[in-house]
Amino acid sequence: MYVLCVHAWVRVCCRRNLTEEYKDSLGIKMLEGWEDPFGKRPITDGEIGCFLSHYNLWKDVVDRRLGAVMVIEDDAKFEPGFVARLSATLDEIQQLNLAWDMIYLGRKRLEGVENWVPGSRYLVVPNYSYWTVSYLLSYRGAKKLLNQQPLTQILPVDEYLPIMFDNHPETSWKEPFSPRDLVAFSVHPLLIFPTHYVGDDGYFSDTEPPEIWTERHKIRKEQRLEKQRTEL
Repeated sequence: MYVLCVHAWVRVCCRRNLTEEYKDSLGIKMLEGWEDPFGKRPITDGEIGCFLSHYNLWKDVVDRRLGAVMVIEDDAKFEPGFVARLSATLDEIQQLNLAWDMIYLGRKRLEGVENWVPGSRYLVVPNYSYWTVSYLLSYRGAKKLLNQQPLTQILPVDEYLPIMFDNHPETSWKEPFSPRDLVAFSVHPLLIFPTHYVGDDGYFSDTEPPEIWTERHKIRKEQRLEKQRTEL
């Protein structure tokens, strides 16, 4: 299995500031009606750059006809026993003869109870999730993601993936994409987490403007201080 790391395209796109001419050259158009669920803002250049980084890895998978890859973002932190646990998961997939397109190795769960894959000790069927810190992707999965021509109706990549496995709460965002037949699973417990979270010292975001994540940092710090006061 090949390992592909997401990093360079975010930096390149941010440096170019994604001019309208550059977006036009790639055929980039925004998904009509999308806005950030929390900030109620349009997509940022950093989010577009992040999508492009994943998109180009998907193209690489298809162009090189790679059977399966592990995609890792550059802020990934591996859990203890990662290699042994991933190996056991891959062995189980073979034993179950499980067809799959994508398997989350790291993500942020957002909604509800998740069901175990029948007969599995390591895999669940994911509900709506955030983050693309790491996932396995098959050749078939990469083709499905590319076949939708997502640059022509772009939104953040961690919104696009749940849309494609048809488990996203916003119906109007899902409707432009069809078929939504990505076969997705997630390891449980997760094997990879981000190195930093919003509010942590040293946190930095490539995808959101500084004024957004610095404000969230301030809020998280105030929440931690308030929790400490109530525990005294």
